Amino acid sequence: MLDKARIGVLGAGNMGEALIGGVIKACIVEAHQITASRRSDSALAALRGTWGISTTTDNCALVRDNDIILLAVKPQVMGDVLACVAPCFRPGQVVISIAAGITTTYIESFTGNDIPVIRVMPNTPALVGQAVSPYCLGQHGSAAQALVASQIFSAVGVTVQVEEGMMDAITALSGTGPAYVFYLLEGLIEAGKAMGLPEHLSRALVRQTAYGAAKLVVETPRTPAQLRAQVTSPQGTTHAAMSHLDSQHFLGLLEAAVLKARDRALELGKAASTRKPGQ
Repeated sequence: MLDKARIGVLGAGNMGEALIGGVIKACIVEAHQITASRRSDSALAALRGTWGISTTTDNCALVRDNDIILLAVKPQVMGDVLACVAPCFRPGQVVISIAAGITTTYIESFTGNDIPVIRVMPNTPALVGQAVSPYCLGQHGSAAQALVASQIFSAVGVTVQVEEGMMDAITALSGTGPAYVFYLLEGLIEAGKAMGLPEHLSRALVRQTAYGAAKLVVETPRTPAQLRAQVTSPQGTTHAAMSHLDSQHFLGLLEAAVLKARDRALELGKAASTRKPGQ
């Protein structure tokens, strides 16, 4: 389905480049099928040098000349970008957005022509081919467009189709999720240093511990709660640590943080919706 499609990546930052590299390395498309845009000439030169793709600073030309348009800009500027390129969309295209909080309905108000819009929320492990990318279809989407999204985003990890009403919660959970893990690891490294361990040793111990723990979650049938119980001996060292975290309402704080991220995704969508087509 993608063997002849022309793909335009509008706003090829870190995630955009991860997707470009993923589909090329997976042989889903060839480099000559991809055009990327950014405001920085030097960044575009780097993309050409690394991946052999075409580049442009003209977003309208990118939209006009490609079949699949990947909107990889920040949600705060999505309205302005869509307003500029709205006249350039044409029937037969597919539009994919990875902007947090921006609904398919809002994007469809700019694209017109019954163009299918797909909303995707990948996360930063896409940079190493281990993302999870939930996606949903707008009102004009079909099984064919679902396959397009799955093919593209499976190049950088795994995909799952969901209802759009879930997307803001998903953004808070898995989209923001790597940051929660990174923050925890950051704290563990600092704790190691506070106990007198050299930073390089503390970092190495935490890195491998996190990797091994993640593999246990992925490769065994046990839930995280079961795995934690398995290593928590009564009155042992792990029990002491878990009891302290429970006394400080650690899980409640984490849940509250995730809800804050969900609420921010909702706010971003509402803020973007103030920019209407033609304004």
